[in-house]
Amino acid sequence: MLYRGFSQDELEQEYSPRSMIGGDLTPYVDSYAALSAQHRSRMEVKENLAYGDSPTQVLDFFPAQQADAPLHIFIHGGYWQALSQRDSAMMAPAVVENGQAFATLNYTLAPHARIGDMIGECRDALLWLASQAEALGFNPSRITLSGHSAGAQLATMVMATSASALARAGMRVRDVILISGVYDLEPISLTPVNDPLQLTPVEVHDLSPILHLPTPGPRYRVTVAERDTPEFIRQSRDYVELLRKGGHSVSFDLQKGMQHFDVIMHPGTFLTAPQ
Repeated sequence: MLYRGFSQDELEQEYSPRSMIGGDLTPYVDSYAALSAQHRSRMEVKENLAYGDSPTQVLDFFPAQQADAPLHIFIHGGYWQALSQRDSAMMAPAVVENGQAFATLNYTLAPHARIGDMIGECRDALLWLASQAEALGFNPSRITLSGHSAGAQLATMVMATSASALARAGMRVRDVILISGVYDLEPISLTPVNDPLQLTPVEVHDLSPILHLPTPGPRYRVTVAERDTPEFIRQSRDYVELLRKGGHSVSFDLQKGMQHFDVIMHPGTFLTAPQ
């Protein structure tokens, strides 16, 4: 048995979100880039702030409209091998209008980095932000962390492995928003998505969120597009149940009428209640 009774072709279709939109995601990727560029041209933004020594270890920061505001940090998707923070500012206006600052992270992509390295980079970005809170004008005890697709996996693993380090740095993550995420890497390792990732069995175990729950504390919102593949929806539901059983405050919702690639273009996906 390959995985949950799927044939190879079935499994590849389930873990290819583009199968739900006819195969061509170019219009969506182009829209990400165009909208992000438009927002950068109209909003105050500090671009390519270095949180590490590599040219890929940078982030963009959109200040809030008032001092000591909450901060929303976003980790982009792209199956760990595409996109960047440059393409990931679509939600910046809605977040800032909601009274938060906004940061979108870049990280090194496969095959130049392994998923474990990406998790470490995202952790380092959060720690750097914590150290720069006063200079950037946000409150490090009022943090929302979100991630889409592969970015949701990275966000969950940062929380599972680094929550205590973030707390020591003065950063309190109050809300975690996970959007159309991947929480079990086993099926990924069995599809062509794995070609640049080259996941080992040890990595599949050590980096799968379903096997490494974070410590309870933040409010978790797990959301998924109604027109995502059945496996993406199942993984989201299963992760919610694991969080509930683990004592977390967690909610689940389907984004009606949306699919994997347009779900992050709608402000309601990202906005949180006042902190």
